[in-house]
Amino acid sequence: MKSLVLFAIFTTQSIVCFGQSDFSFGFKGGLGYSGWGKTLPGDSPAAVYSPTNAKALGIFASYKLPYRLRATAEASFLQTGSRYTNESAVSNSIVGAPSSPAEVTYKVSRVYAPIRISYDILKTKVTPFVSWGFGPSFVQQASRSYRNDLSPNEQSEDLNLEVSYNNQLRLAFPMTSSVGVRIFERLTLDASLILGRKFYYRFQADETVCYEGCAPPELSHNNRVIMFAAAYSILP
Repeated sequence: MKSLVLFAIFTTQSIVCFGQSDFSFGFKGGLGYSGWGKTLPGDSPAAVYSPTNAKALGIFASYKLPYRLRATAEASFLQTGSRYTNESAVSNSIVGAPSSPAEVTYKVSRVYAPIRISYDILKTKVTPFVSWGFGPSFVQQASRSYRNDLSPNEQSEDLNLEVSYNNQLRLAFPMTSSVGVRIFERLTLDASLILGRKFYYRFQADETVCYEGCAPPELSHNNRVIMFAAAYSILP
């Protein structure tokens, strides 16, 4: 519902501002990486968080300001995640053989709606620029899949976002900074770095059964993203 409201707001803005030369509206998409980070202090030294694929698709509305400045509002469906790998061998007490490295892939789907302020470095047909901004990130769904020798078939489970321990994941305010070029005021190519807080969470269906001694919390690195994107303005 939130995502539909955001798209409705931006569409209304484009209709109202149609014909204004300083206003532009269009679509944006990108690919990148997300989720690198450090493990918890108690983890094996061989355990690491490595980046996994990220992708985004959305719309934007932009307005020219004085002094080569430009304000841009976006609403994007953003899928991020991370990959956790434990390279150390774990003994299998059943068969007496070491298990293969445990690998867990996390996926997080959300709506990200930043407000950016950009500065045009040159006033040319191919315009280089830098930008900075931040905005709310609404998590819609999170899941993980994993596999090792003890469970050779890939298993997956969804994160219960309703329990109070995981509620902090639902809303965040990552910051974003970008460098890019704008070509003939129509096509924009940029590289962005999105950084936000790390959150603890638990894949636990019922918070009432999680007492002292339960599975330790895990770290979310989904608010760390490197994104390479292209945007095309259909207005004016």
